[in-house]
Amino acid sequence: MSGNSPSIYLLAGNDEFAIRCFLEERLKPKMGDSTNAAMDITTLDGTIQNLDALQAETQTIPFLSKRRMVILHNPLALTRSKANQEKFKNLLDSVPPTTALVLIEDRILDKDHWLMRWIQSNNKRSWSQVFSLPKGAAVNRWIQDQADQLGGKIDHEAAQLLASYLDEDPRLAKMEIEKLLTYVDFSRPITETDVRNLTPDVRDGDVFAMVDAIGYGDGERAMFMLRRLLEDSDPLPLFGMIVRQFRLLIQIRELLDEKPKLNPNQMAEIMGLSSSYPVKKILPQAKLFTLIQLKNIFHQLSEVDQAMKTSRLDNKLALDLLIASLTL
Repeated sequence: MSGNSPSIYLLAGNDEFAIRCFLEERLKPKMGDSTNAAMDITTLDGTIQNLDALQAETQTIPFLSKRRMVILHNPLALTRSKANQEKFKNLLDSVPPTTALVLIEDRILDKDHWLMRWIQSNNKRSWSQVFSLPKGAAVNRWIQDQADQLGGKIDHEAAQLLASYLDEDPRLAKMEIEKLLTYVDFSRPITETDVRNLTPDVRDGDVFAMVDAIGYGDGERAMFMLRRLLEDSDPLPLFGMIVRQFRLLIQIRELLDEKPKLNPNQMAEIMGLSSSYPVKKILPQAKLFTLIQLKNIFHQLSEVDQAMKTSRLDNKLALDLLIASLTL
């Protein structure tokens, strides 16, 4: 990262997968050599940290890199009061050029939100991007674009079928696109037949039964369903479904706390879902958790995701340990 790079980055939106890809593929590589850069990257969570800890991290001098990167998930959890909002803005003003502070908020912020207004009024040293989950026809285009970027093609009808099979989940879709392109050896477009033969339909109930069991704390049933699913499916898509489940749980829990009179159809509309089915299915689970519990779990999922990507843990073992810890 050069001296002309922004000091504040805001990545906001409900597409957790796109945010993670941007962070890992676009921002972190700017830090330089990955071995040295790792010493100058710190990840915090606003639900369990305080402003003093954040201030200390942003003011720390880089160790082996030209700049430090401080990644803060859920920054708005630190600014629930007007006084803390002012403290947070003062903290943003004080971030030195030797630090890149990356703020990651898992919802779309209105342009009149105080944080968005701060970003706009400080556009010479800040940068923001919204990451929205594609829906409907946009999912089909996204799938075809992903296939193009990977050096292959997918028929329009195949893209539609894949989107419906994966409940419009970009994380799972990208994994399946890579698998399908490898199957056709990048020599021809992916067809509907390829999708039907190779891609499991996550709507068939088994995956939902597993994540339902996790949500209800039923470890024995969750582990049983995991064993069944691993007979025909890879661990990574299953992990993607667990991540998606808890992301939805967080969104629903927030709505329950903020607007308890909303019905499932209204919740689905606010969340940008094309159907209220996921809300109706997950709503009973959301009532079993507090928002802080859910965000702590999501932070744990992020750590497991990193362990799987860096091969620190075997993927199947990582899922076993994760389910065991989530259902204790």
